[in-house]
Amino acid sequence: MGEEADTSVGCAQRSRELGEPIAGSAVECTAVWIVLEHRGSWGAKAVPESDLPEAIKARLMGWQDQLPGARVQLVRHSGRAEGPLRFWVGVSDLARPRLVTRTLPDAEALASLDLPAWVAALRAGEAVEGTEEVTEPLLLVCTNGRRDVCCAKLGVPVAQALEALEGVQTWQTTHLGGHRFAATLLQLPAGLCYGRVQPDEVRALAQAARDGTVYRLDRLRGRTALHAAEQAAEAIWRARTGRLEIDALARAEHRPHDQHVVVTLYDRDDQPHEVRVEHRELGPSAPPSCGKEPAPVAGWSLVRA
Repeated sequence: MGEEADTSVGCAQRSRELGEPIAGSAVECTAVWIVLEHRGSWGAKAVPESDLPEAIKARLMGWQDQLPGARVQLVRHSGRAEGPLRFWVGVSDLARPRLVTRTLPDAEALASLDLPAWVAALRAGEAVEGTEEVTEPLLLVCTNGRRDVCCAKLGVPVAQALEALEGVQTWQTTHLGGHRFAATLLQLPAGLCYGRVQPDEVRALAQAARDGTVYRLDRLRGRTALHAAEQAAEAIWRARTGRLEIDALARAEHRPHDQHVVVTLYDRDDQPHEVRVEHRELGPSAPPSCGKEPAPVAGWSLVRA
């Protein structure tokens, strides 16, 4: 198609105009979440450029490096300017997603915590001493304008609309990846990542989260525990079958085959479902982030037999 990009519009608007596929665009193979309330500055690179003490930055990034598939998120909430800090650790494994929380007197208290032991206990189905199990969905909306202006412009209204609702916990967070899909949102402990969320959709999205179902499939970027091809295949499978319960999918596998990827999804009855997907360029170019040079737009699509 060779369409020339218009750099005068935000990356999110350009992505929507081009119809860039959203399925398979979430961060992949990420199933351990370390979430810390931080009321100071974030910076484009949230933890390294924050005003947290250097020892605590090293602690957080050390956990991220030590624990396979781990990611650190800083969060804040409107109206919380003082008092103890909230801290969460979760695993988004498909078979048994869990999330626990505790309060901290300050960020320095992280130095005494054994996060690898917490994660091991969560995955073993054991209690984590000194924490509370989170029973309401935790929704994190990216509003980090230091990383991309679209995240602040489109994310803040969504976060504010969600904060007014009961039955879900909503926090503003740092970079979730994929600025051009703003407003982006992460649901924990399930690890569901949504994109292009609008403020007038939040009530329905929150209700789906409370009901344990997936919200609109055209907003689903993917389950973060999965490989990108598996994320795309899940969206296709759910659209094909109408199965929107989050726990309908129990596990997934994938293998390359010629120019595409064969994904096998196993439902909660351990029945296999094969979906073939391919990742290809779509023709036009667009900036992957505001201020970046345009790059070819690509996405995942179904390979028909």
